[in-house]
Amino acid sequence: MRKILVSAAVALFATTQAFAIAGIGAHFVMNTGSLKADKGEVLPIPNLGAITLEQQKADGLKGLGFKAWVDIIPFVDVELTANIVGARYATVLQVPTLNENGEIVNKDFPMEVDLGLPFFGKATPLFSASNFDLSVTYPFDFLPIIRPYIGGGFSYIITTPIMNKKFVSKFLEREDVQGAFLGDPADIDADKIGTALAKALEDERFTFGAGAHAIAGIRIKPPIIPIAIYANGKYYFGGNVDSQFSNGFVLEVGGGFAL
Repeated sequence: MRKILVSAAVALFATTQAFAIAGIGAHFVMNTGSLKADKGEVLPIPNLGAITLEQQKADGLKGLGFKAWVDIIPFVDVELTANIVGARYATVLQVPTLNENGEIVNKDFPMEVDLGLPFFGKATPLFSASNFDLSVTYPFDFLPIIRPYIGGGFSYIITTPIMNKKFVSKFLEREDVQGAFLGDPADIDADKIGTALAKALEDERFTFGAGAHAIAGIRIKPPIIPIAIYANGKYYFGGNVDSQFSNGFVLEVGGGFAL
């Protein structure tokens, strides 16, 4: 009897593919791309010099994602994915002002913004990218338990604004800003300018755009147990992403429930 049970278990294991009717899971996401640094003059101030900006680079955006997939469709699998990744970057605004002796001094204002996260307070700016993907993949079923696949699909990508030279220059050239902060060289206040600039970034709209992606990955589904783990590699094209961000290879690693 024992030999029969062992033989049956081995046969079940050997003939079981990494196949599920459908599944849903969560995963860790890492984008190897980077946000490039940007620095230089953003606005000349008569008789004082110029307001300058130094924005540092940010590498290795990390975050979380969620995935749902369907394996029961003939010949292809379908995945729906939602990811959000981000990285903080330091930005310093340097404003020329007059001290009490009438001498020109440059005052550094490290930028901090409200990230909109509970219990977090103000912090250095955050660049984040969210994507919503529809992927169609072709599976290779020659291995038990492991299900490799390749494919591609459509993406909708949302990114946050970047506090770079272009953004700061546009803000400082506004008529209301010129009148409020830059009228009299003796009254220029770096703290007030920096606070208003931070508020402008918080109020700025996101950037939206459609693109595409290529995907390759594996899914592992043990026999009987309604659990699957997966690892995906993706590369994105288009999406109206700011050219300052060099999109890289995206890795998704996670698992979930699979019928």
